[in-house]
Amino acid sequence: MEPMIIALVVLVVIGAFILGVTVSWLAKGYVEDYVENAAYARAVIHPEMLDEHGNMIHDEYLYLRRENELETDDED
Repeated sequence: MEPMIIALVVLVVIGAFILGVTVSWLAKGYVEDYVENAAYARAVIHPEMLDEHGNMIHDEYLYLRRENELETDDED
């Protein structure tokens, strides 16, 4: 009975190791993508959206969107 328990424990340990490696590999990809996107988002923040200490201002912003001036319909 004792060799069967040892074999079962070895199989459980090996399975847990393989599962842990797989989960950590997948989590690593998600974390790297998150860090890369966070770094990009911080790089494209406009300076007028930051206060004097470099923190993001959480006020309501007013923005204007201009129509494309190159696209004009000329009626003959």
